[in-house]
Amino acid sequence: MRVNKYCITLILLLFGVGAAHSQESRTEICVDFRVNSTVIDSAYSDNAARMQKIIGFLRNIRQDSTISIVEISFCGASSPEGSDQLNRGLARGRLTTLERLVRREVDIPDSLITRNDSYIPWDYLKSRIEDSDLIRKDEVIAILEEESLLVDYHHPNTHIDNRIVKLKRLDNGRVWQQMHKLFFERMRNACAVFVTYKQELPPVQEPAIIPDTIKVEPTVEVVEIKPDTTTIVAPVVPEVEGWTRKLHLKTNVIGLGMGIANVAAEIDLAKHWSFTLPVYYSAWDYFTSTIKFRTLAIQPEFRYWLSENNNGFFAGAHFGLAYYNFAFDGDYRYQDHNRETPSLGGGVGVGYRLPVGRNNRWRVEFSLGAGVYSRHYDKFHNTPDTKDGLMIESIKKTYWGIDQAAVSFSYTFDLKKKGGKR
Repeated sequence: MRVNKYCITLILLLFGVGAAHSQESRTEICVDFRVNSTVIDSAYSDNAARMQKIIGFLRNIRQDSTISIVEISFCGASSPEGSDQLNRGLARGRLTTLERLVRREVDIPDSLITRNDSYIPWDYLKSRIEDSDLIRKDEVIAILEEESLLVDYHHPNTHIDNRIVKLKRLDNGRVWQQMHKLFFERMRNACAVFVTYKQELPPVQEPAIIPDTIKVEPTVEVVEIKPDTTTIVAPVVPEVEGWTRKLHLKTNVIGLGMGIANVAAEIDLAKHWSFTLPVYYSAWDYFTSTIKFRTLAIQPEFRYWLSENNNGFFAGAHFGLAYYNFAFDGDYRYQDHNRETPSLGGGVGVGYRLPVGRNNRWRVEFSLGAGVYSRHYDKFHNTPDTKDGLMIESIKKTYWGIDQAAVSFSYTFDLKKKGGKR
C-alpha cells in the first residue's frame, strides 16, 4: 500500500512540473471588409495593423519549435442588408480569404480547423442594441428575438429573413437607417481564433568558471618613435554650384474653364528630375442639376527634363486617383460606386515649359498624357430637381485613353539658401 501511495505522489509531482513548464493560450484576430467585398483591404479600418499582427504571430509560430497549434477556428460574417443568398456567400468568402492568408504562412492540418459561416451575427447585433440609445430599441429587440423565417425577396429565387422586413418598416425606415449607421460596419468581418501550446524548456546551467590564480606579468614592448612624415595638403575649395532647386506653383486654365478649381506644386529633385502634384476639385452643377462634372482628383507625376535647368521638353510617368459624379443633361448620371470607389490607374505624359516675360518667374506649360484606369461606378437616372435618381446598375470597366490635358501658368521660387553655397 505504501508503494502505491508513493507512485501516485510521484506521478502527481511529475505532472505538476510538466504543467509548470507548459502554457496554452488563445489568440483572436479579426479583419474588416468593405460592403459587398471579400477582399482584405489594408487601407480600410485598422486592417493594416491587424495584418501585421497576424503575419508576426504566424511567423513566430513557424520559427519557434516550442510552440504548436492545437486548434484554429475561422468564422465569417456579414451585415443584414441584402438577401439571404448574398449574405451567406459574403460570409463564406470572407472566411475563406482569411483562411488562405493564414495557411500561406504556416502549414496546418485540416483536422485542427473548424469553420463557422453563420453569416449574420444576430447575437452581437442584439447586444450592441441593448447597450445603445437606438430609437424604439425595445421593439427592435423584440423583433430580433422572434423566430427567423425566410420570405421571398425582390429578385427571383432569392429570400430574406422576415425579421429584416419588419425592421425596415419601423418608423418609415428611420430605425433601419440608424442601425445601419451605428452597427452594420463592424458586422462585416472575418475572425480567426488560435489555440496554441508552448512547451517551456528547462534552463541550461552554465559550467562554473574557476578563476585562474596564476599572475601573469604584462609584457612591455619598446616602440621606436619616428618623426611625423605626413604631407600637409592645401585644402581644395569647390566651385560654386550653378544649378538651383526651384519650386513652381501653378494652375491649369483648362480646368478653370470647366469650373474645376485646381492647384499644383512642382519641386526640382535634381538636374533633369522633378516631381509635381496637382489637385482638382469641383462640387457644383453647371446651371442645372442635370449637368455636372464634380470631382476630387490627384495626379502625382515624376518628370524627366532634357535640359539641366528643368525647362523645355519633358516626359513623365504619373499615378491617378479620382472620385467623380458626372451628368451631361442626358438620361443617366454616373458616380463612383458607393461614393468610396475612386477611379485608379496611371500613365505617361509629355509636355513643354517656357518662360513668360523677362524675369523668368512666370512660365507657361503645355502637357498631354494617356493612361489606363480601373473604374467601378453606379449608373443612375438623371432626374432634375432631385439629389439622387433611382440607381439602375453597378458597372466595372477599364478605361484606356487621354487622362491629362493642361495649359498651366506657374510662378517660380528659388529654394537656394541666402548667400549661396560655399
